[in-house]
Amino acid sequence: MNKYAGPKISATVFIYNEDWQIRDCLETIKWVDEIVICDSFSTDRTIEICREYTDKIYQRKFDNFGNQKNWTLDKPSHDWVLYVEADERFTPQLRDEIREKLAKNEGFDGYRMSLENYILNRKIKGNFWNFKRIKLYKKNKVKWQDRKVHSRLIFDGNAGELKNPVLHYPYQNFRHWIRKYNYSTTLEVEEMLKKNISLRWYDILNIPAKAALVFYRLYIKGETYKNGLFGLFIFLDFVFVDPVVKIKYLIKKIRYSKNPTR
Repeated sequence: MNKYAGPKISATVFIYNEDWQIRDCLETIKWVDEIVICDSFSTDRTIEICREYTDKIYQRKFDNFGNQKNWTLDKPSHDWVLYVEADERFTPQLRDEIREKLAKNEGFDGYRMSLENYILNRKIKGNFWNFKRIKLYKKNKVKWQDRKVHSRLIFDGNAGELKNPVLHYPYQNFRHWIRKYNYSTTLEVEEMLKKNISLRWYDILNIPAKAALVFYRLYIKGETYKNGLFGLFIFLDFVFVDPVVKIKYLIKKIRYSKNPTR
């Protein structure tokens, strides 16, 4: 029985081949009233593990993140939805705060939560990493951008804020880091191809200028330097995204020009 007399909560979890970490995630949200799994036809043990926590499992072939997330908006049974990704953990303190806030009926349509980021299990310092996202919301107040990657939540309502953070582990080991890096840059290229974007000579020449801007915003102003040599490594990871995407894009365009039927 719930300790707090508030509205029921559904947690929507987006996954694909997460058998190595999904249990750690689900263990921290099993206090919600309903767990809804949205899977892109995982080929590992992910679904087998999820069935230990819920029977509400939906599968859809992945085309882009926006479509995938919008497709699941009507799947939760309850009005309040907690948006969850497999690399996130929800502490008991955050659980209690969520229940208390909803029980008070403060009049908000959603709540922002800060993310406490850990890379290779190191807590990352710096104000760049102290960002907030709306992760708890009424399901009729949101939709997602139609984008291949980095689809943003479009929220139509008033949002409150929670004090306790979500623990976020985007890269837990080097293998995971490289896999996500390759996947996300490939999706960026597909988004560019979808929009038929043309790279011009100055798009290539401005790569050093963009690198300098990332250095200032992320490393200096964003205080990533507080992480020592590891912070410099994180900066290099970020700064190479732009040239990697452009190189992948040019390779795709060259291959297509040689064989348009592929």
